[in-house]
Formats: sequence, C-alpha cells, structure tokens
Amino acid sequence: MRYQRELTAAVLIPAVLAVLIAGPLWAWALLVAAATAAALVEFQGMLGTMGWGISRGAGLVLLLALEAAAYAGSAGALTGVAAVALFALPTLALFSAPPGGTWLQASATNVLATLYVGAGGAAVIALRARSWRAVLLLLAIVWAGDSAAYYAGRRWGRRRLAPVVSPKKSWEGFWAQLLAGALLAAVAAPLLAPNAAAKPVLVLAGAFLGLLLSAAAVVGDLVESTFKRSCAVKDSGGLLPGHGGLLDRLDSLLYASPLLVLVLAALPAGSVP
Repeated sequence: MRYQRELTAAVLIPAVLAVLIAGPLWAWALLVAAATAAALVEFQGMLGTMGWGISRGAGLVLLLALEAAAYAGSAGALTGVAAVALFALPTLALFSAPPGGTWLQASATNVLATLYVGAGGAAVIALRARSWRAVLLLLAIVWAGDSAAYYAGRRWGRRRLAPVVSPKKSWEGFWAQLLAGALLAAVAAPLLAPNAAAKPVLVLAGAFLGLLLSAAAVVGDLVESTFKRSCAVKDSGGLLPGHGGLLDRLDSLLYASPLLVLVLAALPAGSVP
C-alpha cells in the first residue's frame, strides 16, 4: 500500500504524544513497557531462528523489572536487576540451549537481548520521570532525523554508508539526519526552557546535543541492522505497516535515550527543566 509509512506514523505519533504530555507517569511507563516487551519478543524470535536456546519468559520478567526500577527511581534496584540478568540468564541457558556447543551463544544473546532493550526502555521512563519535555526533545530529534535521512537518501543518496550491514543507508542521508537533529534541537531548546538565561548559549548547546543524539541514533540503527543481518532477516517483525517491527522503530531510541540520561545527569541541578 502506498504511503503506509506515513499513515502508520500519522496514527501512532499523536497517540504517543498524548500519553507523554497529558498522561501520568504510570501511563507512560506502561506504554514503554508494552512496546519494549513486544520489541524483546521480536528480538528473541530472531535469535530463535539461529537454533539457540532462548529464555523468553525470564527475559521478559527481567526487562519489566528493569523498567519498574526506573519508574521507582531506584539506581540500586536497576543495578541489582542487571546483575541478576547477567548471572541468571546464562544459568538458564544451561537447560534451554540444545547440546552441541551453543551454550555460549545462548548465554550471550539472552543477556544482550534483555539488557539491550531493557536499558533503553528504562532510560526513556527515567527521562519522563524527570520531565516530559526531555522525552519530547529526544523523540523530536530522533524522528526528525530518521525522516530526513529516509527522504534525503531516497532523493540524493549515492554513496553507501554501510553497504554490508544496511545497503539502503547513504552518506547523504546520514548528513541530512545530523543536520535535521541539530537544527531541530537548536530551535527547540529555548522553547522547552523558556525561563533559562543566555539564550544564544542554549541554542548552541541544543545544536550540539542534537548532533550527539542524532549520531547515537544512527549507530543504534546500524547495530540493530547487524543483528538482523546475522539472523538473516529483513525486519524484526511486521507489526507496523511500512516500518517493520517495533524493534526496527525503537532501535535508535534504545541508543540515544541512555546518552541523554547521562548528559542531563552531568548538568548542574536546575539548569534544565
């Protein structure tokens, strides 16, 4: 169907923004938990095609525990759940992986899938607990950059960015994504912090943050492409018409959201909303 990508975005984006801005924190946390749980199931499905033992239920429980710890604002609980995942999932792989020397692959992929998706989801919840404006800025940078890369790549893309991993991505789309992210963040930063002083500095800081998060988004997209390439699949799933699976849509956010958490944590208290 023509314009599937645009129609899916037109339906989902307003719904996500309504929950983000108008809804309470618990509603946002539930939305993130549902989306990331579906993304983890897709990831587990890809890994299952390789014949390795996948601890599906345990991975989902640990994913939700990570995000519950982020909702509670407990760094200690986050660390504890991550430690449990690191030791429990390889232990379960002893019993779920088929014999024949696949225990290492099963252990590594179970841990990776759970922490990869769970850490990103926890970061998005932690950002919303701080301010819905922080999440809105993140989403705007990632979505604007992704759209700029897609359309610029289709129109002007000539040189392949990573031909082995993602043949459709181009350097032209990459530069368009960085530019779109920087421009959007430069404009949005003063609007999202209307009471802040030194607006020119805020514009420059926003542009730099936009570049940083856009670059992280590109890396996240390429990393997920390597996972799909390794599992010999084109999309992580088919839940979103024109976009693939949820993991395909969340891959950039999974990388960019923890980075934004770190950036905001490094800033002086009260310097940003």
